[in-house]
Amino acid sequence: MKKIMACLVIMAALIGCSKSDDQGGGLSTPENTLPKKNDDHGGKALPKGVFPKKIVHKAENGNISYEITNNVQGEKVLSTTSISYKRDGSIESKILISISYEGDYPKEATYKRSKTNGENENYTETYSFVDGKLIQKYDNSDRATTTTYSYHNDGKLAKVLVEKPGNAGQNGQIEKITFVTETDYTHTGNVISAAEKTYTKDAQGNKRDGDTSLTTYTYTFENENLIKVTESTTDHESTIEYTYDGKNNPNLQNFIKLANPDYFTSASGSKNNILTQKTTYKGSHNNDSPYVSEYVHEYTYADNNYPLTEKVFRKRTENGVEKKELDYTTEYTY
Repeated sequence: MKKIMACLVIMAALIGCSKSDDQGGGLSTPENTLPKKNDDHGGKALPKGVFPKKIVHKAENGNISYEITNNVQGEKVLSTTSISYKRDGSIESKILISISYEGDYPKEATYKRSKTNGENENYTETYSFVDGKLIQKYDNSDRATTTTYSYHNDGKLAKVLVEKPGNAGQNGQIEKITFVTETDYTHTGNVISAAEKTYTKDAQGNKRDGDTSLTTYTYTFENENLIKVTESTTDHESTIEYTYDGKNNPNLQNFIKLANPDYFTSASGSKNNILTQKTTYKGSHNNDSPYVSEYVHEYTYADNNYPLTEKVFRKRTENGVEKKELDYTTEYTY
């Protein structure tokens, strides 16, 4: 399931008009921009650029984990096909996403997923925009998730409200409830703070007692790149630190900025490509000796400064000697 979700995240980043931050030779395109009202959370207008027509993800043993192919017409991806593979190389599932647009804006994305075990899933996600801002998106899958966005007066993201139905058992009875995640954003210079509350509501829409939890996040940016994320709850704290190259990130596309206004909370939404990632985790069980993991990313590039290959290594120390172990490889075709 984790692999499938990773595919979906990457596919979402590739659907639609794309963004290019730097111009170069070879595969680069003119610096055209969408109307000014498309500015991302109060920032710069969204320029069009280069996006991959195919992405192949390989495991550490060289076997393909999944591959994504995009049907591109002009500056838009009209459909995306993803094939996910098992460790033995056989096909695990296929996902087809078809996208319709209203002008420059995505209107509807239809998902069709089939697995070799006979399981199928079909659903549609719809998008509602007002003055170039996404106000709500809804999918009619079994999850039936509704996500609502609101903005500060300066156009920056203020709140994300996610609601999806569910069930809860109490006293031998099944109760219809709604799972809610409510995130408030505060923007201060190059830092964005977020307070995320999760809770449930009963069938009448009243908040249920004892279900509320709070997580706080702090996002720090430099040169349009997310360089540090801190996450804090009552029982743990984690920090992720990133460094970047000066090249173009192929995963940063107009669609992901339009359809996911909180794209900036992930390093995949940064301007450039990750070079190093260091995670430090402290919990109630390891407060005196935090867990630390480190990854290194290495690339080859096209003439236009977009990556052709990406190799991700996990760093570890054995008998005092630092070593790198290949975790996965990604290949891009434009």
